[in-house]
Amino acid sequence: MGDYLNTHFVSSYQKVGTFRIANGQKQGGNVASYFCLPDGQVLHVIAGPVNGATMLREARWVVETWKLALLEKKEEPAQLSEFFAKAHADRLRQEHGLTLTEFRQLPKASSAELTSLVIDQKLTRQERIHLLLASNSPLQIEQIYQVVFEKILGERISTNPVVDGALAAN
Repeated sequence: MGDYLNTHFVSSYQKVGTFRIANGQKQGGNVASYFCLPDGQVLHVIAGPVNGATMLREARWVVETWKLALLEKKEEPAQLSEFFAKAHADRLRQEHGLTLTEFRQLPKASSAELTSLVIDQKLTRQERIHLLLASNSPLQIEQIYQVVFEKILGERISTNPVVDGALAAN
């Protein structure tokens, strides 16, 4: 999995929540994995921790969908966005049995509307991600990271530093 990710992606991380380290183990917090273009446009998100096989499957889906978009000459940003939105709608239908027409009029990318989109629905995390990306593409990471972290993962954005329980006890 590491070789595949290193071949096809540039990895980075940003701490947006906080957690505590006790007895050398992380307690609390969460993770979201974003697959983005260099300009920050989000192609896909994995909400929450997953095993290696799932991470590899999702990474391969992004790469293969990207290749198919290029094969179909969907290279312009608007075309690429539309292509990935359709791909997310297809996954929502094929893997979860849901269609976009089942949902109320879907909002575009204002933060309050995105929040209502993901909390109003009784969906799994990944269903919410597919719905969000199918109905609002293109989205920049700065438009959705708070919604994903707070409303889909149920965590709070925090600038507090990580607390090491061993150091705090001394």
